[in-house]
Amino acid sequence: MKLRSMKPLERQTALLLLLAAAFNGFIQSFSQTQDIIARKALHAADWQILAMTLIWPLSNLMSIWMGRIFEKSCHKSRYFIAAGVFGRLTLGWGLFLAGVNEYLILLMLLYSANSILIPAQNSIFQKNIDGSRRAKVYGYTISLSMLVSICITFVAGRVLDSHEQSFRWIMLGTGIAGFISCLVLSRVKQPEPCASTEKIPFRKALTEPLTRSVELLKKNKQFAAFERSFSIYGMGFIMMTPIIPIFLVDILKLSYTANFLSKGILSQAGMLFLSPLLGKLHDRLHPFRFISLSFGTLMFFPLLIILSSQFTQVPLVSTILVFVAYLIFGLAMTGINIAWNMSSIYFAGKEDAAMYQSVHVSMTGIRGLIAPVLGLVLMRTLGIRSVFIVAAGFLLTASIVSYRDYLRIKN
Repeated sequence: MKLRSMKPLERQTALLLLLAAAFNGFIQSFSQTQDIIARKALHAADWQILAMTLIWPLSNLMSIWMGRIFEKSCHKSRYFIAAGVFGRLTLGWGLFLAGVNEYLILLMLLYSANSILIPAQNSIFQKNIDGSRRAKVYGYTISLSMLVSICITFVAGRVLDSHEQSFRWIMLGTGIAGFISCLVLSRVKQPEPCASTEKIPFRKALTEPLTRSVELLKKNKQFAAFERSFSIYGMGFIMMTPIIPIFLVDILKLSYTANFLSKGILSQAGMLFLSPLLGKLHDRLHPFRFISLSFGTLMFFPLLIILSSQFTQVPLVSTILVFVAYLIFGLAMTGINIAWNMSSIYFAGKEDAAMYQSVHVSMTGIRGLIAPVLGLVLMRTLGIRSVFIVAAGFLLTASIVSYRDYLRIKN
């Protein structure tokens, strides 16, 4: 990343984003391993794992309102501070945690903060970072965040295998680091004055983001097609989410170290090493072609998970297959993560990307309410392997549909 070639505001923004990403690595580590902690340390039931999975999409549904508030606000930094206090520092309650239900409340606060942080950070990238290197800069922030996350995850896995209750101190440290990340983001300068100071009636504030979201999807057909493809992919990806910890803990009986190595380290290795490269590729390729490649690669993850379940009597083989599956997962999710965060800026053009990203996040919430339930129903009726088979079908479909959209535009 050539900082010297950047303008002063762009260079300062890039440095602050990198610093925030380093502290956010603690949050990334916890997000990757929270379900393993719930299953092994807190003995969460299947329905509680499902509830944990639903917290994320329910929180995302608020994004279209939070994104609109951020867009209109003259004091944007206060939202970063509020998210840091209520969505990050509250993890410190882990020291006094009595059971899974309290754990779920803390996760709800954690992910609710994302409903404002994600569109806000997206707006910063659009307004402060030049479009020719935007995704590349984002790639560097992800690599740094993943480096911290991998280190924390490795140490946490080893510590938890020796002292299981130390997850409480891990939550405290994660909350403090997450707050510092939000504090750093609040220091990013906004290059333009606030959009409006008029007071909006409550009814209009409630309905306007909904109507505006529908109008946006009707007006921007390419963005609507992008959301359709992501919805198909999301069904396949999210339906596996509540099933994976059950599979790793109950079927393969992996230790904390093995679980954290696969789910928390190998799954993020791609983001660590490939984010700048794939970010540069994203800047050059059309988003439809980029996500088609990413979705197609991710399809091999559930297929390898199914294969690993055939070797439960040979733990070494099944564990190696899980490790390979998560390496592929990391490669695919590096591309998907970049597209998920940066493509909205492409479709927004000269419009404010915060609202586009808010719609994108909220759409994630809608499919996220359906997919986990579908996964649990499939597991209970047809067996745990059926979930991964159906998920692979969704991912293949998303890849094909996205590539057809690309060919349609190209021709």
